[in-house]
Amino acid sequence: MRTDTENALSCMVDIFHQYSVLKPSDDYLQKAEFQKMMKEQAGEFLKRTMPPNLDINGYIEQLFKKADKNNDQKLKFTEWLVVMVLALNDYHRRSHELGGDGGSGHCHSHGDGSVHCH
Repeated sequence: MRTDTENALSCMVDIFHQYSVLKPSDDYLQKAEFQKMMKEQAGEFLKRTMPPNLDINGYIEQLFKKADKNNDQKLKFTEWLVVMVLALNDYHRRSHELGGDGGSGHCHSHGDGSVHCH
């Protein structure tokens, strides 16, 4: 039986492939494919994670530029993983700033048996 984490990771690979083959079919995310994917698959998530001084388009553009290390205007899978790490890191940081569950704080484990709450 697969765990939730295994399902989520498998789903991420599947979604990358779903968008990377749109046009051309090259296993890269062209900038337009990336923007479409992020808006369709992660739009609401990104709205909760983006810095307050950016709109969704600006945030997606910022993520793309940070990940496109060789400036070829497309992302291979490993570059796209950088985007996921950046967005997840922003989400984690914002969860601490915003109190996680509407301002009443949240708790999480660090995997070593310790739990702390904010």
